[in-house]
Amino acid sequence: MDSSMYLYDVPPVFIETFCKIIDSGDDSLGWRGLAARIVPSWMEVRRTERLEAIGKSPTRELIWSWAQQNKTVGDLVNVLEDMGHYRALQLFNPQETQYSFPNSGPSKSSRDNPSPPQSPAVVTCGGLLVMS
Repeated sequence: MDSSMYLYDVPPVFIETFCKIIDSGDDSLGWRGLAARIVPSWMEVRRTERLEAIGKSPTRELIWSWAQQNKTVGDLVNVLEDMGHYRALQLFNPQETQYSFPNSGPSKSSRDNPSPPQSPAVVTCGGLLVMS
């Protein structure tokens, strides 16, 4: 997705998926972590908490309000990188983003371009040829 695209121009299906991801997160990876980075005052956070209490998506409310300040996808990507929210980042940069997750196996780049097997080291020890 083009990083210069305004958030209010992002297709609703992307925003809906993004909101579900962030709303399901806890603490620093949830909507409060997002709010800590984009909301100018704690009064806005309290307003968002009240909206959440009546069943509205807190992330949707935050993003809608932030989008009215002409924020772009690039601005959001920067915030998500700061949060370390790789799952949400993949939504906006599916091809370019190749983040390595702990215990997730080899990254795409290492699967596509495996390194050739290394030849065994040959060492002589007391006249004997030793391969390791």
